[in-house]
Amino acid sequence: MAKTIQRRLGKPKLTKKTSKRRNWVLIVALVGFSLYIAVTIVDQQIKINSAKAELSELNNTISIQKIKNEELKKVADAVDSNNLDSFSDYIERVAREDLDYVKNGEVVFINIAGD
Repeated sequence: MAKTIQRRLGKPKLTKKTSKRRNWVLIVALVGFSLYIAVTIVDQQIKINSAKAELSELNNTISIQKIKNEELKKVADAVDSNNLDSFSDYIERVAREDLDYVKNGEVVFINIAGD
């Protein structure tokens, strides 16, 4: 009688069928969690690579802008010191490169190959 009371009050007896079912559920849960972790890691790596590419592009833009700023400082110093030759050279270069101006009598050659 003590054994029947103990069985009723204690843990229920596990059969092989319920034990296999629990193992199956545990395996499915672990596989699902592993897939979730793998997808999350891949997604984060893609975001990191994208951010690195953007950072590299921004660093290149910053370095180009620093060069332009230095050039403009030189022009400003030339204007302040009344060095008009340097200033006129700068104006001519900007007109030729940025605005596509040419002097009278110059012949412009256009490379249609794109090289």
